[in-house]
Amino acid sequence: MARTIVIYIDIDDDLGEIGIETPVIGEEAVRKAIDTASEYMVYDSDFNSMVAAFNTYKRLKREGEDVEIVFIAGSNKSELEAQLAFSSKIDDVIEKLHPDQAIVVYDSPEDAKAIPIVQSRIKISAIEQVIVEQHRGVEETYMLIGRYLKRAFSEEKFSRIFLGVPGLIFVLVGIFSLLDLSYYIGPVILATIGVAMIIRGLRIDEQLEKWWENSVIMVITSVISIISVIIGLVSLDLELQSIRIMTLNQGIYIVLGTLLPYFTFSIVVLFSGKAISKAVYRDIRIWHDLIKVVSTIFLYYVIFDFLNEIIRNQFLGGETLFTLAISSAVIISSYIALSFVEKSKFTKTG
Repeated sequence: MARTIVIYIDIDDDLGEIGIETPVIGEEAVRKAIDTASEYMVYDSDFNSMVAAFNTYKRLKREGEDVEIVFIAGSNKSELEAQLAFSSKIDDVIEKLHPDQAIVVYDSPEDAKAIPIVQSRIKISAIEQVIVEQHRGVEETYMLIGRYLKRAFSEEKFSRIFLGVPGLIFVLVGIFSLLDLSYYIGPVILATIGVAMIIRGLRIDEQLEKWWENSVIMVITSVISIISVIIGLVSLDLELQSIRIMTLNQGIYIVLGTLLPYFTFSIVVLFSGKAISKAVYRDIRIWHDLIKVVSTIFLYYVIFDFLNEIIRNQFLGGETLFTLAISSAVIISSYIALSFVEKSKFTKTG
């Protein structure tokens, strides 16, 4: 006759919180544990699961089965520690009782994580989940909510979103209220949430972490670049509020003329940061970023002259196109020449 053990699983160690140390082995020890639990957790599903496991044990015993009952808990610390603790205890139980098969009784989805651990050590002949006074969907929903709330407060990658973003919003609301800029609170909240969604959705935060690990310079320049763009957008808003009536040409000039310096500065700062990083590591490819800086500055002046001609209604096109053509030719020629120099150097080195 095969020896069977009925195992009640308590992966998060609720029994330990009321002073019951596991593994609890044998009818008398289990009866005492149930009596203790009845004083503290009589309305808890864990208590009902303990009773259900004990009833299963007594029914099998009445039927003449060679059966023993065991309560095994994990840990109330982390999920990993809970599974490690449970693994150690199930090994002790198997070594002591030498069972051939097991019947597993549990009550929550969290406890179900211990089933594969049991199954890896002994044959499981039956599994019973105990749900008391609640619909399965309701209990599992509460378990999921509780699990994610715990992760939101304890795990760094989740706390950044669930704590960091609301915290930033509260700080900004407080600052704008002190500055008597309550008009901007709504847009600021929407913008903050939108930026947070973009950053997380595009994994920009992970990219920034990689940059920080590889180059502190790139992180600093990235922050300066973002601040420049924000200042440009705020300046544009203030400029548009001060002007009620404008022509189409004036509107184009104001929008592009206000944003252009800030966006150009933002791009130049980023390329300059890459150039500085390469200079620190003595990378010959530094000239790639220097060419980008020069090209951006040239393009800025060409667009700026174009806007000035539009606002004065003096746009002829010839001078602007000539400047653009000369600038492009110089930049392209410099790029080709430096490419030959780089290739020849690598060829000689090889």
